[in-house]
Amino acid sequence: MYINDETQKQVLPIIAKSTVASPADVQQRGSALLQMNPGAQVKAEIIANLPNNLYLARVAGEMFKLEIPINVQPGETLELTYLSSDPRITFQVLRPEGGGESVQLSSMGKWLSDVVKEAPALPGAKEPLLDNPTQDSALLAGKLKAALTQGGLFYESHLSKWAAGTLPLAELLKEPQGKLSRAVAGDDDSEGTEEKEVHQFADQRTLPLVKEQLHLLNTGVLFWKGEAWPRQGVELAITRREADESESEIEAMLSLNLTHLGGVEAKLRFGPEGLFFEFVCERPGSSEVLKEGEDELRTALSAKGLHLTRLVAKDGEIE
Repeated sequence: MYINDETQKQVLPIIAKSTVASPADVQQRGSALLQMNPGAQVKAEIIANLPNNLYLARVAGEMFKLEIPINVQPGETLELTYLSSDPRITFQVLRPEGGGESVQLSSMGKWLSDVVKEAPALPGAKEPLLDNPTQDSALLAGKLKAALTQGGLFYESHLSKWAAGTLPLAELLKEPQGKLSRAVAGDDDSEGTEEKEVHQFADQRTLPLVKEQLHLLNTGVLFWKGEAWPRQGVELAITRREADESESEIEAMLSLNLTHLGGVEAKLRFGPEGLFFEFVCERPGSSEVLKEGEDELRTALSAKGLHLTRLVAKDGEIE
């Protein structure tokens, strides 16, 4: 389903109100005066816009500098949930309220906002990427790439490539939307099938995918959860971050629990200068094991034409 620019302008404010955004990192003034229990909800009144995506806001009678992941204007009010004061005061942004004019939605915009609120969540991957951990790592990389790119989130982009002759039809039909195609089902009763299966703008069976596409459009974070091999769970979040005015980096957060190392949270950042790795290990001593493998990792990456700029490993509490 193609979502044009005008529809995006209409529906993104609705998505921002009905979903939970990234945590807002707070630099507190007068922190001793703010006494809250985690989970407490408060309102933040935006006083002024500051440089570097910061906002001056009044929370519980105190002034704060907030880094907020959505665009707001002075006079708007945000609902926040207090999360923690260690290592610094942190809130979760819930939604803006009472700011700006009401949005007049087109029929598609109204339908999309209903999908965000009512459609079921996209289920996690059903099958492990590998049968066992001894299989080649290149196979794991290929399977993970397929899981990320053939899961249906980029179907419309791939459909455009197919129309331009740069993507084979067989590849398109591997995706969930493609598997619903009459080209796969061999259904000749096109009118009857379409009338039964299509609800307004999309097949009912694709609504969880549409919901996930809207979340990706709103947050800019591609999230995948599944198993690398049986009983080896993996959570992966990928986003693009601006390195400077002319360049950007790809950042991936990987969480998993390994048999010998225990819980590990890895941050991988790929930019023009190369790859940066940061590991936080839940089990004491695991970080030293990772550091010992730095030279081997550097050699393996170099053989692939990649440069390891830095590797940091430490023991600590995983967030």
